[in-house]
Amino acid sequence: MVQTAARCGAGNATQDEGLVGADCCAAGALADAVPIASTQPGTKPKPAAARRGTGLRWSLALLFLVAFVLADTVTELFPHPRFGVQPWNLRPALAIGLIAGGGSGYVPVILLAVLCGWAIIPGSHLGLAWLLAGLAVVASYWAAGLVLQRWSRWGGLAVGPRDVNLLLAVSLVTATLSSAIDALRQIAAPEMDASAYPLLTWRLFVADLLGIVVWMPVMLQFLGGAQIRWSTRVRTSAVLRDGLLFVLVLASLLLLVFGFRPLDEFRMSYLLFLPMIVVAMRYGIPGVVSTLPMVQLGLLGALATVGIRPGTAFEFQLLVLTLAISSLYLGALTDERRRAAEQIAQNERSLRERSHALDEAQRIASTAELAAAMANDLSQPLSAIGTYARASQLLAQRGEAERPKLTETLQFIAEETARAGQYLRRMREFFRTGSMRADRVLVGSLFESTHAHLRDRLARAEVSWHATIEPGLPPVRADAVQTGAILGNLVANACDAMAGTVSLRQVYLKALLAAGSPTSMVRILVEDTGPGVAPEARERLFKPLATSKPNGMGLGLALSRSIAERQGGRLWFEPGCERTTFCLELPCDV
Repeated sequence: MVQTAARCGAGNATQDEGLVGADCCAAGALADAVPIASTQPGTKPKPAAARRGTGLRWSLALLFLVAFVLADTVTELFPHPRFGVQPWNLRPALAIGLIAGGGSGYVPVILLAVLCGWAIIPGSHLGLAWLLAGLAVVASYWAAGLVLQRWSRWGGLAVGPRDVNLLLAVSLVTATLSSAIDALRQIAAPEMDASAYPLLTWRLFVADLLGIVVWMPVMLQFLGGAQIRWSTRVRTSAVLRDGLLFVLVLASLLLLVFGFRPLDEFRMSYLLFLPMIVVAMRYGIPGVVSTLPMVQLGLLGALATVGIRPGTAFEFQLLVLTLAISSLYLGALTDERRRAAEQIAQNERSLRERSHALDEAQRIASTAELAAAMANDLSQPLSAIGTYARASQLLAQRGEAERPKLTETLQFIAEETARAGQYLRRMREFFRTGSMRADRVLVGSLFESTHAHLRDRLARAEVSWHATIEPGLPPVRADAVQTGAILGNLVANACDAMAGTVSLRQVYLKALLAAGSPTSMVRILVEDTGPGVAPEARERLFKPLATSKPNGMGLGLALSRSIAERQGGRLWFEPGCERTTFCLELPCDV
């Protein structure tokens, strides 16, 4: 039982929709011509569907048999006076197309058609050689059809230059084999001279090659349903308009070349390349395969009307062969360029969608980071405000004697509140725009504000404060609030690291001009006499959520490094020092 499902099988399953018949079931085109038999184990086809499929297969076989036998009859133009060979031959295209579209089950039908076609030729010599020649020719057709069915994308919408290469290679091999075998069959006749074999083979080769190259693509595209699928993707009105315009231009060119004859017909016939180039550039392979037969039929009609001799007709057919090959390549390249442009556009849309999703994710992450940073850095001023508030309550209970201290404590609360508000505004601006405010800041003022902010914490932790600044140190270009937050975070970490571990608790802040830096940078060192950072923790020291504190969030150092880098500086841990040392570099304001 013939199965067009074989055309959708293992050989084509890994290719795209352009495979010959790869989506013929969806298109429904080939299914109407060559029905698909059920191949599922355990399933039983419906009797009505089976009868319908069998009837269609027989109808297609009968139609092919009639077309194959009558092919020479309907094209009985310009036969060679010695051999009777036409300058074109549709039979190889019909046979290969049936194999590629319907499968190997049609081989007996093709063999019968070949033998019948030879038998009806006057003067044919039937016999064993005749039968063997028929088997050899059909074998070449069968091999060509299987190659195109398995390894090409003819019949789909993804035909490329590689498929044109394969089609031409198959056409050349098949035309060579079939013409050589057919010529041997004819030379075997007593009235034929063996010396005529090369010329006869050449004539048969050109006729077979021309028929395959011109008619095979359109047959494969229609059998595979590609033309039907293509017609659903384009505007029908535009195709009809351009088709009518093509026919008018073709008729006008043929009238000019063979009717008015301003120059030699053969040289003028190269004008036929112009409309084919336009069609190939506009519609690609679907347009080329539809118009090539029209060009050949129009040229045959013009030659028959003018009455060109067979030798000249042969030369014109060589021109059509050149036109067909050029148009197929140009159409394939046009389709490939269009597919590449569509793929690029699709990739751009995908990239835009991913970029939008990434922006959304970054905004969400930034919001989470902002909330975590605020929770991390606002804990200090909120703690100080709470401490000052409780002290204010105690001072208020003592009466008028403690009023000066109460006023001073309330001033501290106001300062911490203003500092927290300023910090919130700067952080919101940083996460919204990614920019930092760049001010001319003295390092001494940074140290003073950091010490004032952490004075009570240093006292509670019994940590002594030491700050030294190199004489003549230039100011830095930085955001005072954000940089103060970095220093505050480093000093607070030092206090936590020394708590309960060492008896001598000291913090050193040093500022000096960085040596060996390509640009002028101020280096600030934050040192403490704590136990240091464990070697296994140094690699993840600045990574988010990396912390050794029981109640820590692990965001302080990561956020501090991010702020430092946004200001054109950097923050790192310096191993190998006597004390635990963190280094902060900021650009000079010179």
